[in-house]
Amino acid sequence: MTNPFFRPASTPQDVWTYGGFWIRVVAYVIDSIVLWAVLGLLGMLLVPPSLSISIFDPQSTGGSGGDYRISYIQPADYTILSSTPHLHWNGNGLFELITLLLPAAYYIVFEASSLQATPGKIMCNMRVTDLYGNRITLLRAAGRYFGKYLSALICGVGFLMVMWTQRKQGLHDILAGTCVIRREARAAAPPPPQWGG
Repeated sequence: MTNPFFRPASTPQDVWTYGGFWIRVVAYVIDSIVLWAVLGLLGMLLVPPSLSISIFDPQSTGGSGGDYRISYIQPADYTILSSTPHLHWNGNGLFELITLLLPAAYYIVFEASSLQATPGKIMCNMRVTDLYGNRITLLRAAGRYFGKYLSALICGVGFLMVMWTQRKQGLHDILAGTCVIRREARAAAPPPPQWGG
């Protein structure tokens, strides 16, 4: 006979909380590594290395034969190690333009997609939503991305605001009407005591 007062332990359920400062830093570092790798690879493909060949005349150098020197010089800026917001422009052409546009496209497209998160945020169980938990539009994602420039401009205080605002929003989140939420597993509740046999 089954005990009518017995109920099984509750199963773990996902609970959404606001993404705090440090977990967002971890996600940012992961995203920076991804972007750095992609930009580094593109840099090697798009920026040709400099090749200088020096041929010395044997009579002017006093040598007995020809003296040939070949040096291979890799451009100093083919790998980009700068932070978001991405302000890097030396006027070197296509690759420099890509270093400006790729990070913007990366954040805007990923956060407005059905994933609602960049790879770094996905690895940290986070997603970007509007204030009601809905997926954000491309326009809102663009506002959030470019709002990071303002967050950075005021000595990074716009990013630090995540530590003390109620919804853990940075200035760029407040301006765009977004928040970052994090999925956490709730521990299972212990079963209630069984009565009788």
